[in-house]
Amino acid sequence: MIVRVLGVQHRRVIDAFLRGGGAYDAWLRHKHRERGERGFIGVYDADEMVGLALLSSGALSAAANTSDAAAHALIPAIRSRDPWQSVVGPERPCAILVDGLAGRSRMRVNRVQEFMTISSAAALGEGEPQLRPARPRDLKRLLPLTARYRVEDGLAPEDEDATEWLRAHLTARIRKQHVYVIEESGQIVFTGAFNFRGSVGAGLGGIYTIPEARARGVAARATAELCRIGLGLGPVVTLHVDRKNAPAIRCYEKAGLTRQGPYRLTFR
Repeated sequence: MIVRVLGVQHRRVIDAFLRGGGAYDAWLRHKHRERGERGFIGVYDADEMVGLALLSSGALSAAANTSDAAAHALIPAIRSRDPWQSVVGPERPCAILVDGLAGRSRMRVNRVQEFMTISSAAALGEGEPQLRPARPRDLKRLLPLTARYRVEDGLAPEDEDATEWLRAHLTARIRKQHVYVIEESGQIVFTGAFNFRGSVGAGLGGIYTIPEARARGVAARATAELCRIGLGLGPVVTLHVDRKNAPAIRCYEKAGLTRQGPYRLTFR
């Protein structure tokens, strides 16, 4: 097998390989359209592409149709490039990458998610008319909600102080109108965001309801509304959730999403 750093001359073969991965590769297709071939690494068996990965700003992902042998071949090539901080993507190739790259190092987060999708607005549940894009003035109220979400989802320890990072992160996302909220009596009770959205699909994340507003169907209605927004731009909306989080999975199924299979989430 031959591992190659890919360029503009590989545009069509990259696009064809990612199309073969369906919804699992919507994020990679989005990145390919957004920033071109920079960061893509391919694996070839003779003249046939059998593996594909993207390493961009420390974030690593492999395409769904990457073979086991190709995933193993990618490991030394990735080690020689920019440092990686996260691996997010289809379970089989990405789990092989994590095992080969992490060695005996302990990962801060290393778990299997449930990948869920929806591709028809007709299948969506009841929406939420109060959902709106977050505004800059919402930032101060969003900071503690986002920090709480990170702790409850196991992404950050209870004593972490990531205020400045979260402030910059949320400011950029609010500016792009990727963050949405529901406000009741002057209090934000729900927030959710698009990790990406465009003509090839959208991905949701950061979905959080404050404890006082739970068990009222708020998150399911808001998630359905976010899916409607995403499906207005592209053919599929995706999200991934901890497989152990049964209440969240039930919520997303009520919104209309269906389970597709395992998905890897790893952070150093």
